[in-house]
Amino acid sequence: MRKSTQPETKRRLAAIFMAFLWLATASCDSGSANESRQGYPGDASQDGAGMAMPQEAGHEDHGQMSRQVPGKRQPADSTDETFWSTLPANQTVISRQAVVQAGDSSMRYSFSGNGYVDFDQRRNRKFAVRVGGRIERLYIKYNYQYVRKGEKLMELYSPELNTFVEEFLFVSRQSKDPVLRDMARQKLRLLGLTEAQIDQFARNGRAPYTISVFSPYEGYVLFSPSGSGGGMGTGASTGSGGMEGMAAGRSTGAPGTVLPDNSIREGMYVSKDQTVFWVNDFLEAWGIVAFPSEAGAVLEPGRETVVTSELFPDKPIRAVIGMVEPVYSSGQKFTQVRLYLPNPNRQLKQNSLLTATAFVHRKSPVVPVTSVYYVGRTAIVWVRTGVTGNGSNIFQARAVRTGHRGKEVVEITEGLRAEDWIARDAAYLVDSETIIQYLSRGS
Repeated sequence: MRKSTQPETKRRLAAIFMAFLWLATASCDSGSANESRQGYPGDASQDGAGMAMPQEAGHEDHGQMSRQVPGKRQPADSTDETFWSTLPANQTVISRQAVVQAGDSSMRYSFSGNGYVDFDQRRNRKFAVRVGGRIERLYIKYNYQYVRKGEKLMELYSPELNTFVEEFLFVSRQSKDPVLRDMARQKLRLLGLTEAQIDQFARNGRAPYTISVFSPYEGYVLFSPSGSGGGMGTGASTGSGGMEGMAAGRSTGAPGTVLPDNSIREGMYVSKDQTVFWVNDFLEAWGIVAFPSEAGAVLEPGRETVVTSELFPDKPIRAVIGMVEPVYSSGQKFTQVRLYLPNPNRQLKQNSLLTATAFVHRKSPVVPVTSVYYVGRTAIVWVRTGVTGNGSNIFQARAVRTGHRGKEVVEITEGLRAEDWIARDAAYLVDSETIIQYLSRGS
């Protein structure tokens, strides 16, 4: 009995061993098949490295908020936040900071500038002598002297004018022809003499030694058309002096003299058609005002401004911009404008100080000043692009172009839409990597 049992036991052990061997072989075949399937490049669940990644654990758009996809399991809150936290800090930041919406706002702001009053050169009237001669007496003593129409300006000795007066007297005594006598009288009128002077010559019967010259205009005397002592005045006097060659044969032959400050003195010689000075009635004035350089983008001719003078600060004046000019002086760049100021009572005085304010109305996105961070010349804001599962905001940096910057708000002219939400305090989200990123772009 014992001998028959041992072979049967050996057969059972062999069967069990073969079963274990078959199971081991089947397990190895299954593992190799799985590896072959995972390494297949056409599998849609693979990433670029060939390692399996569950599709439901990813995000279709890193710049948008996670969306529910039917039939797929969404990641847990911690997994979602962990994913956004793996992105570079200069690209995406997760924070619970408060957000504000840009929105379209009708922004009304103002630019203020300081300047001075100047003569309106369009109202300058040139006073030129019509005959050459020497100034014997001069009643204009200084620049900006006020003269009235018909007021005596100077006593002029002119041999040429005396010759014409003698001709008139001779015709008046010898000729009975009224036409000839009127022609002689008209010639003296064209030389600048008044009817009273001509009648006095006829009564006296002789030509005087000097001829009085009267002002044909009322206003302030300017030795230079710009109101100052140099610059344009020198060029104007030089230009009038060029008329000497045309009148040399009929003048005294003495050239007109010009002082460095364009003023005139007794004893000076003047030539025919030489401009002696200008007269400005000053019923309208210019306001030369310097605004900040950024005001040049919005200031334009025709815009109304409110002007305050130091002479009467309680009486503002409304003026219109006539010209806008960018100016660079003394290492500074600013916008200079010319204002047309009414001055009917001549209350404004030359070189008195002004303060002008120009108001601008614009409709554009407006954000708090704390929402904009400046990296060099580049302005950036942090735009909310999504929300994590636990309610944290996902911000991404965006470069924008700013307009007017006030005390509390900043105008955004480019790079931001009205419906965008941004972080209230941009400085708390910026790190050194963000600064290096924008500085490396040449900003």
